[in-house]
Amino acid sequence: YLRMDYWHHRIILEEDGTDDLNFLGFRVAGVEEFREMHRKLVNAGIGVRIGSYEEAADRRVLEVMKLKDASGFPIEIFHGPQVQSDKPFHPGRRMHGRFKTGEGGLGHLIQKETVGFEKTYEFYKLLGMRGGIEYRIPFPGLDKPFNLMFMHCNDRH
Repeated sequence: YLRMDYWHHRIILEEDGTDDLNFLGFRVAGVEEFREMHRKLVNAGIGVRIGSYEEAADRRVLEVMKLKDASGFPIEIFHGPQVQSDKPFHPGRRMHGRFKTGEGGLGHLIQKETVGFEKTYEFYKLLGMRGGIEYRIPFPGLDKPFNLMFMHCNDRH
């Protein structure tokens, strides 16, 4: 587990022989939002299951639901992350100013999609994200630049 604030962890490192991201987790505010998100996903025809008590305990959250995005990438939605206010986080190197994730969350992630903009956009919009294609990026070995869709869920951007 890797920490960067008062949460038990923000990143889980798992050794499984691959060099990839195994899943992506998104937090909702509480139990009501968790139930509402589950209803919304089921009503949209998205295959989703509520994780077991053991799965939630493994993730150090109160509840977790598991599903796949439009490209088949594993997504976990949770509420109630374990907070360890008795174990303050101290970065491994000196920081100028305060290191704080706060309401801004962890940061950015570039994830490959395989089903096209519309399906990917509609899925993440269903999760409450906003955004769209914001960049065209040339990449070695590709005939043309690829579109980078930037989706966000908070007021940081």
